[in-house]
Amino acid sequence: MTSTFVKNTWQLRRQTLKLLATGVVSGWLGVIGLPATPIAQLPLTQQAALAQSDISNEEITQYAQAALAIDQYRNSAYTEIKDILLTVQMDISEIDVRCTDTQDLSKVPGSVRRDVREILTRYCNQSSTVVEDAGLTSRRFNQITDAHNSDATVYERIQQELLRLQGAQ
Repeated sequence: MTSTFVKNTWQLRRQTLKLLATGVVSGWLGVIGLPATPIAQLPLTQQAALAQSDISNEEITQYAQAALAIDQYRNSAYTEIKDILLTVQMDISEIDVRCTDTQDLSKVPGSVRRDVREILTRYCNQSSTVVEDAGLTSRRFNQITDAHNSDATVYERIQQELLRLQGAQ
């Protein structure tokens, strides 16, 4: 029974980490400092430069540490915003909440817009600080996010580092 529990717990942890990594480096997380742009939308010279730029093991570790720390803030901000929007019968899926693009905030009723903006601003500031504390710039973090989304090798390296870091906790 214990080995089945341990096996199921480990499988659940792996699934959670995969979801975490996917959630962390997409959607809300492409919001730190600069928009996370899909590689295909970048000019060819930037695509080539990014493809040729090596992401060091240290940067992978820094990225994974930042992503794990940011996820705590992201979950909290998401829940707070979702709860506020529910008070005005609005679903969070109706807006695109990003640090770099607050245009959708105009869709939020004025009675709660200020609260939503404050939560988003706090999240964005916290995320930026976490990234810098991990030793990356926002620009580099977003470059690695882009690589994570387009390069299977980078994706796998980040997944492995997230698993390693989670196992160490």
